[in-house]
Amino acid sequence: MIVRDFLKNVDIFKVLDDDQLASIASSFHEKEYKQGDKLFKEGDQASHIWIVAEGRVDLRFDLPGRSTSVETTISAISELMVFGWSGLVPPHEYTLSAYCETKSLKVVRGSRESLTTLFQENPRVGYLFMSNLIKVVGKRFQQLQALTSSMPISQTKVTVHMGTCGIVAGAREVMTALLEEKSKTDRPDIKIKSSGCIGKCREEPNVTVEIDGKETVIYRKVNANKARQIFGNHILKGEVMADYVLIEE
Repeated sequence: MIVRDFLKNVDIFKVLDDDQLASIASSFHEKEYKQGDKLFKEGDQASHIWIVAEGRVDLRFDLPGRSTSVETTISAISELMVFGWSGLVPPHEYTLSAYCETKSLKVVRGSRESLTTLFQENPRVGYLFMSNLIKVVGKRFQQLQALTSSMPISQTKVTVHMGTCGIVAGAREVMTALLEEKSKTDRPDIKIKSSGCIGKCREEPNVTVEIDGKETVIYRKVNANKARQIFGNHILKGEVMADYVLIEE
């Protein structure tokens, strides 16, 4: 990848001409990660500003005494999106932790020290860059505010039953699929957890869906594909997947 050509497609650089873009591109370099890697943690000194080139990054709160998970994800950052702008804003500390959430991840990151020096030498480039960055940050906050104001009050609890029989039948793959789908939604009201066997070993893997104010539904013989359908239709749209429901005898 030629960094300058990549930056042309990123919103905050579209106001720069070719010469200005060339001058700022030297401050940015590629870096690669694999799934589960932590790019930086909350409270770290923010030495870079970041852009996703390929893959996805989750920004999360790290809760004391608990391992991080999609349950604490605040925002999912996809390709061409900018994050870690604390690198250019005092006190230069990251306010969330960043994790690679795809099999592989490629980012382009710009050094705060290098950018600061460039902006001092060329205030026009600095002004254009920071003006556009402010617009991007403002838009991101507006989106978050809109999401918060429209957030449903009811809670949704999804339980994957992972007793020994369930695990053998494929419950781990079901859990992974549900967590992946949940990570795409920015829906903190959806809680996904594991529990033991419900005594329906021949019907495993089982998934229980509990939505406030609605009847509890237990699904039978769920696989990863069915789990994604259940998430998209029942959990997000409220449409029970009747063909997959466990019928009590």
